[in-house]
Amino acid sequence: MKLLFRLLKYAKPYTILFIIAIAIVLSLTFVTLLPPQIVRTAINQYITNENLPLNERFNGIFKMAIYFLLSTSAIFVLEYFSIFLTTYIGGKIVYDIRNDLFKHVLRLPMSFFDKHPSGQITTRIANDTQNVMEFFTSVITSIINDVFLLAGVIFMMLKVSTSLFVNISFVFPVLIAAILIFRYFDLKAYRAVRTNISRVNAYLAEHIAGMPIVKLFNAEDFERKGFDKVNKNLYKSRIQQMYVFAIFRPTVSTLYRLAIAAIVWMGAKYIASKSLNFGDLYAFVAYLDLFMRPLEDLSEKYDIIQNTTASAEKIFTLMDESEEHYGDEKGETEIKEGVVEFKNVWFRYTEDRWILKDINVKFQPGELVAIVGETGAGKTSIMNLINGMYRPQKGGILIDNLELEKYNIHELRKQISAVPQDVVLFSGTLLDNVRLFHDEINEEEVKKALEKVYVWDMIERLPEKLYTKIIERGKGISAGERQLIALARSVLFDAKIFILDEATSNIDVQTEERIQNAVRELSRDKTVIMIAHRLATVVNADRIVVVHHGEIVEEGTHKELMQKKGVYYKLYEIQFAK
Repeated sequence: MKLLFRLLKYAKPYTILFIIAIAIVLSLTFVTLLPPQIVRTAINQYITNENLPLNERFNGIFKMAIYFLLSTSAIFVLEYFSIFLTTYIGGKIVYDIRNDLFKHVLRLPMSFFDKHPSGQITTRIANDTQNVMEFFTSVITSIINDVFLLAGVIFMMLKVSTSLFVNISFVFPVLIAAILIFRYFDLKAYRAVRTNISRVNAYLAEHIAGMPIVKLFNAEDFERKGFDKVNKNLYKSRIQQMYVFAIFRPTVSTLYRLAIAAIVWMGAKYIASKSLNFGDLYAFVAYLDLFMRPLEDLSEKYDIIQNTTASAEKIFTLMDESEEHYGDEKGETEIKEGVVEFKNVWFRYTEDRWILKDINVKFQPGELVAIVGETGAGKTSIMNLINGMYRPQKGGILIDNLELEKYNIHELRKQISAVPQDVVLFSGTLLDNVRLFHDEINEEEVKKALEKVYVWDMIERLPEKLYTKIIERGKGISAGERQLIALARSVLFDAKIFILDEATSNIDVQTEERIQNAVRELSRDKTVIMIAHRLATVVNADRIVVVHHGEIVEEGTHKELMQKKGVYYKLYEIQFAK
């Protein structure tokens, strides 16, 4: 109920529309009760009344037929407006929920994305919100309609024949018991279904993205088996859900048939004793049919409610994840010089292992600094700490002698550029990807940024130049070109601090030379940090910082470090051993 009330808060801006929808539903309830009463009147007063002249009987029947036609037409019109209005409201509410959810996801820390697969997050935003839409489009107003219809039907049945109603009342407590049992098992089944849908989506997102590796290592059979496992779990949970529903529906149908049999048996006795008319018996059977309809509808709506509850549970679990702390949002927003200093920094991703231990290092503009070390030494973690993606557990990071937490980190990141080894490009054009969809930046500014990183001549050779289409993640563009585009992006937004994480590890010699020239130009007045595994790319750096097992063990130029014959010397010897 807490989840449903929380969902209903999203309906608050549409209160007036909901009131109109409920008014339509109540009108629909009243009109739905009329047809059995009209037929009852036609049978009792005209069809079976032999005391009236034949022409009066036909006139009366014709009049009742007109009333019946008008009432069914009114039902059609009211149902149309009810469905239209509730679908519109549901669509608007889900639109709002999706926007809020995605906006919240954008503000989550990177540590969240380390632990949750993208497919799972996609399921929450796309699939689970769609399930919630059904709650608003077909549940709220329908439940009001069903409850009032049940009350109206009971009133009309009592009005037609109190004694006949009492005789069949045994069926009602059995129905209530069946609904309660169904409720318990249905909720368990739906939770299992939603969990397994999330696992299937997560598996697909991860393994489709890794399709080049699958094909390269002939792992198709393994992938088929892996998907079959998660798919089979989803299938089993769906079957369990169907078992629950398959037992409930026949139970309701059987109770309905028992009630009809009881009505016919008792009604025949009452007609024989002339305490009940044939029209009354017809109306009673018709009202019983109306009575069963909302009961079946309520069972289906309860099914949707369980679906909504399970989905809402997952949506609000994601919504309740703690957002990233952006430091002092009213604090400093501008990097003036770009001096970065680590003071006694300790950092870990998990409780069991320190990645960085007591790091003390300083980076400043006008100096090209390279960070080197073996895989897993903690090089990339230094980058993640500078741009505030993660926070150290001990020590502090200063930018221009001001602690990172005293900056507005959201604004700070605009001035810190990171070029990762695997650059992500978005669907759109090259122009969109350089200016990151900031349409206020003109093409001339984009061209200058591309020229500054020595890539404009490559762009000019493309048939559509800046309007070359980019497909998912930049497929069709080489790794080197993607890195140059990312570097141009950083230049365009006038970043004060540049971090290149293994930016030249998987590219050709010509592209590497372009990047090296661009980096050297940038380092004249910007703070440039190169994280590298290949030592050949850093021999000309002004200073090389050597990280070993999470600690800074050496600093100096290439020549100085080679003379020390320490960790750097050993790494160099390993890479260039003949």
